[in-house]
Amino acid sequence: MKSFVFRSDRPFNPAKLEDFLGTIVQIYGPRMLRYKGVLYMQGTDRKVVFQGVHQLMGSDLGPKWADGEPKVSKMVFIGIDLPKDIFTQGLQQCLA
Repeated sequence: MKSFVFRSDRPFNPAKLEDFLGTIVQIYGPRMLRYKGVLYMQGTDRKVVFQGVHQLMGSDLGPKWADGEPKVSKMVFIGIDLPKDIFTQGLQQCLA
């Protein structure tokens, strides 16, 4: 079992991220024990809180970003033999 963190100060493109996460959950879901994060998304002034277990994934709008608060995404993935490089490259391609 291993974990890794993805961070970015660039916003995610919501449609690209949804497609990518849907794909990795279909492929790696049984090996994805837990994943969660706070996301900086293009087109909203609010944080997006994201979490999942195996193939069950969801997100909710969180609070607004505070004045002067750095807008960053941080995602944590915990699983069995997850290909960090594929996840990282895919997530980078979802950035706006």
